[in-house]
Amino acid sequence: MDANVLLLHVMKNVLPDRIRAAEELGHLTVITEPGHVQQYGSDVDVHVVESVQNLEAMRAKMLEILRERPIDRIFAPFELGQTAAGHLRSYFGLPGSGYEVANNFSNKYVMKQRLAAGGLPVTDFRLVAGLHQVPEAAAHLGWPLVIKPVIGGGSINVSVIDGPEHFEEFCRTPAAERVRALPVPLVAERFVRMSAEYHFDGIVENGQVLFGVGSRYSSPVLSRDGFLGSCVLPSQDPTHQRMTELHAQAVSSLGLDSGVTHMEFFETPDGLLAGEIACRPAGGSFPECIRLHTGVDIWRACLELALGLSPKLELKAEEGVHAHCHLPVSPGRIVHQTSQDELAVMPSVVRVDMLRRKGEVVPPHLNSASASAVVYLQAESPEEAEAAMRRVVEAYEIEIVPEDS
Repeated sequence: MDANVLLLHVMKNVLPDRIRAAEELGHLTVITEPGHVQQYGSDVDVHVVESVQNLEAMRAKMLEILRERPIDRIFAPFELGQTAAGHLRSYFGLPGSGYEVANNFSNKYVMKQRLAAGGLPVTDFRLVAGLHQVPEAAAHLGWPLVIKPVIGGGSINVSVIDGPEHFEEFCRTPAAERVRALPVPLVAERFVRMSAEYHFDGIVENGQVLFGVGSRYSSPVLSRDGFLGSCVLPSQDPTHQRMTELHAQAVSSLGLDSGVTHMEFFETPDGLLAGEIACRPAGGSFPECIRLHTGVDIWRACLELALGLSPKLELKAEEGVHAHCHLPVSPGRIVHQTSQDELAVMPSVVRVDMLRRKGEVVPPHLNSASASAVVYLQAESPEEAEAAMRRVVEAYEIEIVPEDS
């Protein structure tokens, strides 16, 4: 396919090498932001805007590009580029998800409205234009509650507020200043007391779910105990089957024709609640764990669908379950770390990817998928895989000191 493809690349996100080098991309043009870390060759036209969330700036930049060459398709695999991609497709008449569908999947308040209207079980929620309106929202929702930007990703600027006193304390923190500086409103949600959190990753073409796999997080994301990970559930697992039903319902409610999805669910005493659903690959190493278990490459399917191609799904037979864990990291200089070789010989471990090494400086403002290493495991059951993850985390040592020490 010899297409002119526009990639919307949000600052510090990075495409997997196999996707960046995919021959289907044809001639690649990139719109990205200051501070971007992905590097491109001399054959790629790179344009910079202050923020891909500024829709007028994106429209003007797109017009500038179109005056030089045509654009056939837009590839926007990162959360904060979704709305802009939909806007540009709608404005310039390009194929793919337009503004309304993109907004349904990226604007958390609109998303919750559509999911609730579609009959999915969701927690109570309310739009909050600024921090000063949080107490009013709490009067309707009750404490504790979660506040988050309506457009965001990676658990950045997401906070759990326990009550009025905690809210007053929060308002005096740097985190509150970052929230006040956001160019978008907030959504407040009633805090869900859950016994487990899950995610479901799917591939949709022509409105039909072609592929879906459910996984259980090692612990709820907002209250995780030092590391992030998940374990794929067997296809016959009842929770997997219930997520399959609710995911298909969500896809229909939000109007998705084609794309990949990442949806979250909460286990409560009353059953599963639908969390959020995104129309892009999961962050971190979740897609790779899914590939190891099923043979399906979520990233490649994302690219193929964005280019109007049918995804090539090469499913393999289930063999036990796969799991992975993101080992902890924090800002500062790494002065000691368990080695890759030591991790690789632990029971159930099938692969270790070291993302940070001794001597490196870890920058501030990490997201929920940030890690010093990722360990992939295989076991006979989710319970055995989760026990193996715990052993890895307990054995792993990392010492990080402030950069100026």
